[in-house]
Amino acid sequence: MQHLLQIHPKPTEGYIPQVFGWEHLTYLAIFFVMAIGTLILIYYKVKSERDVQITVKCVGACLLIAILANRISLIEYYGTPMGIIPNTFCGTTSLIFALCAIFLKRDSLLLNFAVYAGFWGGIIVTFYPNFVVQDASFMYPPTVTGILHHSLSAYLAVVMLMTGFFKPNLKKFYVYPIALCVIMTYGVFLMDALKIEESMYIFAPVVPGTFLTWYVVGPMLILGNLGLVALYEKIIVPRLQKKKQVT
Repeated sequence: MQHLLQIHPKPTEGYIPQVFGWEHLTYLAIFFVMAIGTLILIYYKVKSERDVQITVKCVGACLLIAILANRISLIEYYGTPMGIIPNTFCGTTSLIFALCAIFLKRDSLLLNFAVYAGFWGGIIVTFYPNFVVQDASFMYPPTVTGILHHSLSAYLAVVMLMTGFFKPNLKKFYVYPIALCVIMTYGVFLMDALKIEESMYIFAPVVPGTFLTWYVVGPMLILGNLGLVALYEKIIVPRLQKKKQVT
């Protein structure tokens, strides 16, 4: 079987889109205007449990469409049907997150992984999509669907937190490191069984040419998220409860 990441085409010669180039900046402007506008609408209009459920499932469905479109476009990019298989951390977590939003209930256990992974992976890659150089057009399907599913993943995490569909829980945080281990094991399976050489950045840094390998980024994410969850539960929640009692 051919190695999945050895057979994709080289970028088209000529002008190549860049991170923070005009196409990327235009995308950021449009996305954040739409995101902020809809979040304000959700904040003021989405109150009932039924409305929350519908909102989360609709955003989850949009994320599922985006990640499926991205994987389908990668079949042609890699030149093999194996391109449909998520082989990156963000692609895998976007798929998991979308399915969680569509099928799981409020505060389900797996959300203690999906929300954190979806937000950080989504927001980082939205601002720094190092794959925009794949072709001479920002609208090249693997490029535009790639950045879109990352952005929607971060947006879905914000929607879940804002509506209370998910509330960070220190006692359930153990799910996050366990899920990371499962995904890395899945990455090893892809490399060993399916001969996909580059999977979950196991043998390549997350940012090329840097020290940001999986064994550096993984612990950083675990400790960073753990600190934020502890801050939320031990400081923010008591203050909100105290404020609510006063009013």
